[in-house]
Amino acid sequence: MGIVIRQSIYTTIISYIGAVLGYINLLYLFPKFLAPEQVGLLRTVQDAAILFVPFAQFGLAQSIFRFHPQLAKDKDSEASFLSLLLLLAISGFAIFLIVFKIFEHPLLSYFQDNAKEIIQYASIVVWLTFILLITALLEAYSRSHLKTVFPNLLREVVIRLLLGVLVIVYFKGGLTYSGFIIATVMAYLSCLLILIIYLAAQKHLYFSFRFNAIPKSKIKELIGYSFFSFAGTAGMIIIGKIDSMMVSALIGLAANAVYTTAFYMAAVIEIPKRALSQVAMPLIARAFEKKDLKDIATIYQKTSINQFIIGALFLIGIFINIDNIFNLMPKKDIYEAGKWVVIIVGVGKLTDMLFGPSSEIIVLSKYYAFNILLILILASSAIVSLNVLIPAYGVNGAAVGVALALILFNVVKYFFIWIKLKMQPFSTATLKVLVIALLTLGLNYLLPRFDYLFIDIIVRSSVITVFYSTLILFSKASPDGNAFLQKIMSTIGANYKR
Repeated sequence: MGIVIRQSIYTTIISYIGAVLGYINLLYLFPKFLAPEQVGLLRTVQDAAILFVPFAQFGLAQSIFRFHPQLAKDKDSEASFLSLLLLLAISGFAIFLIVFKIFEHPLLSYFQDNAKEIIQYASIVVWLTFILLITALLEAYSRSHLKTVFPNLLREVVIRLLLGVLVIVYFKGGLTYSGFIIATVMAYLSCLLILIIYLAAQKHLYFSFRFNAIPKSKIKELIGYSFFSFAGTAGMIIIGKIDSMMVSALIGLAANAVYTTAFYMAAVIEIPKRALSQVAMPLIARAFEKKDLKDIATIYQKTSINQFIIGALFLIGIFINIDNIFNLMPKKDIYEAGKWVVIIVGVGKLTDMLFGPSSEIIVLSKYYAFNILLILILASSAIVSLNVLIPAYGVNGAAVGVALALILFNVVKYFFIWIKLKMQPFSTATLKVLVIALLTLGLNYLLPRFDYLFIDIIVRSSVITVFYSTLILFSKASPDGNAFLQKIMSTIGANYKR
């Protein structure tokens, strides 16, 4: 489990640096330099591409984690494995492109009434889909080698730096708005090219179209598993991205700017989940390969508690500073309408973190078909509920729909894993963290308010963080976290003595 903690700490640090850059972009630069409709259009283009990626890759990214330990035994088999994946990905994208062209008119007509501007950017969305497709596959391939830090650096930091620069260039008159959208796609392409160079430098990028190194039965199994995973991955992306698309279509691009900005504020708490899952998933795959359920149960429980500890602290931090955050934003009167979106989505995201890597465990087990069925049912339910909630309650309705889908999804997965695999993520440490989180929330109401926003944010956040962290350390809720901190303190002490 040590490698999970070590790499997840590094990737979490990188992710939070990216989150700071994302906050600067979404909470200051974009609102200041772009009209709400322009922000909503940019987010719709990005979310549409992200939504299309699983339909183009047909579950191949998940197959990398499952089959890499089996099929990439040496340099020759690894070259054949990677080449097969890229060939299947290109074939999948070709099929997606044909289907998209067939249904392009009815798809785009959905946006005709409230977000018709998106129609002229349909081809941009397709190109961005292809770039994100290849990026997702190579990131998964890199993670299967337990190389998670650099891909995260590109995705979380570099791309956001580039977007921040581009919006400033647009404001200074160096780009038209259409040019800004195209330049955004080129920024994603640049990160993909850097990732390719990195993998080549790490000597993990080999190609061979002689597939005799892979048994035909395994190729057939990989393709079959990919189709099953495709349904599950697509369903999960639908749950995560269809809300912003529907907000644009049903109530307009300006509303989507408010919704996606607020959603991002809440989603920052799940960064530890992404970091931990990226490292834990290949380890879970290897444990299943060795039929080591005890190791999987350990990863399940420790990942859950570590995610819950960090996620709870950041949700509390957002909650206690939410008014200050909106007061610092340009065009506060417009974006403050998303205040409750932050809270509602934040609760949903924290619940998702609390239940640990349950999806990863099911997907990598022999019961993977259940996860697919469940996700498809929940995705369908989410679409139906969002169609009702968004027109009735606006952006808050979208947030409620997403939060309920996440909570229901995780509760069902919890009972399924408990029944089938006889493991669950909770312990007395979970209760300790919950009590500490509630005490920390209570402390917030005892703290005075300062007139100066930055002073209030710094003082409030510092007191809350010290109080929460101290209780977590003394409670020993996360032995791995305590051990990591002790190691850091020992290193600092040793350096100081020198």
